[in-house]
Amino acid sequence: MKIFYLHGLESTHNSSKVDLMSSLGHHVDAEYMDYRKVLDLYAKTLNSIKQFKPEMIVGSSMGGYFAYHLGTHYKTNLLLLNPALPNRSFDPPILPDGIEKSKIWALIGKNDDVVDPVANEKILKRVGASIEIGNHGHRTPSEIFEPFFEKVLIDLGLNS
Repeated sequence: MKIFYLHGLESTHNSSKVDLMSSLGHHVDAEYMDYRKVLDLYAKTLNSIKQFKPEMIVGSSMGGYFAYHLGTHYKTNLLLLNPALPNRSFDPPILPDGIEKSKIWALIGKNDDVVDPVANEKILKRVGASIEIGNHGHRTPSEIFEPFFEKVLIDLGLNS
């Protein structure tokens, strides 16, 4: 499967999640996202997604915020990890939402001290996301991500 990965604000595209998905045979495009300095990053990312044509976008934190909104311009499957939906340290410029309705799976850490997990869950419920609450904080460790990713693949009727 083709997967586009969007890392978080204080992270990079060199991620154990990318390594895991690649090791399972998926073609993962993971670009470095300079959320603070590249003012047209959202439009450039949307263009990259349209060219790559992923069957899934995985976004963590600020990357989850981007993925959530990108999924209104490009219909696909979204896997969001503690997406920065209810609050962010700053608001990078994005385009107004489009009309596409992507299917959403979200993994929220109940101990997240960066993004309010209760507010996140409320937002995600309103859009019909399939939500799992994990016993972790803002960062999603591999041992929590891997079984969640596997469940999403099963939901999609795919084997890893």
